[in-house]
Amino acid sequence: MKLRSGQVAVVTGAASGIGLALARELAQRGLRVMLADIETTALDAAQRELADGGFDVAAEVTDVADPAASERLADATVRRFGGIDVLINNAGVGGGLGPTWTSDTRDWSWTFGVNLFGVVHGLQAMVPRMLARGEGHVVNVASLAGLTSVPFNSVYAASKHAVVALSESLASEFAALGTPIKVSVVCPGFVATRIFDSERNRPEPLRAASRTSPELAARLRAAFVERVWNNPMPPTEAAIRIIAGIEHDDFYILTHNEHRAAVLTRLAAVESALGTSH
Repeated sequence: MKLRSGQVAVVTGAASGIGLALARELAQRGLRVMLADIETTALDAAQRELADGGFDVAAEVTDVADPAASERLADATVRRFGGIDVLINNAGVGGGLGPTWTSDTRDWSWTFGVNLFGVVHGLQAMVPRMLARGEGHVVNVASLAGLTSVPFNSVYAASKHAVVALSESLASEFAALGTPIKVSVVCPGFVATRIFDSERNRPEPLRAASRTSPELAARLRAAFVERVWNNPMPPTEAAIRIIAGIEHDDFYILTHNEHRAAVLTRLAAVESALGTSH
């Protein structure tokens, strides 16, 4: 979808990281942007930054895990800007580290509530309003973990695999119905965001004490941090690559070509299994 001045974009998780970088880049291209995030203080700061830069933006505190909150976000966007052209479901949380068998049901409820159902709620609230515009683009931010298998991070990986599958189904549905809305699913590698600090936003009823031993938890965190922060991609660079993918109508937007081997290894294993008969 060609991005044009005056179009309206909704970006969730827009107070920091990839979401804020996307909001900046879209605003600089002349789009009007509704910023949504659960963190009130950070969201206010993001809105002020962009408004002070002369951009047409608004903000709505939104817990994407709550379908009613997504409906309020959609209503607020239409009231302020008149419609919705681009939806970027970016809000996400980390899910915690540890063996699958030590995970808590509350870990799954929280992570899937944001990472998967946050996307579902965004689609349910926004797509009917996008259809009224006659065209549009939905962007669901998944992860490289949605295309590969990540040990000791199964809660997060499973949620992101689900986002990829949902996006594939959604694109097929739009195509089958002749719906003039494009779909992209973004699978970034390591970006310099605060995803390892996601616990700051976990609701109290869904808080769970880790059943992973402190020693193993420390080792896993150190290993992940070393990998992630050794050379993370700046959010602005990720945002620019994502926007280029949108404008080329790319379905899969992969920002980190250096992880090509990991994706191809998984696909090769599937292909090999298809050729096996017993």
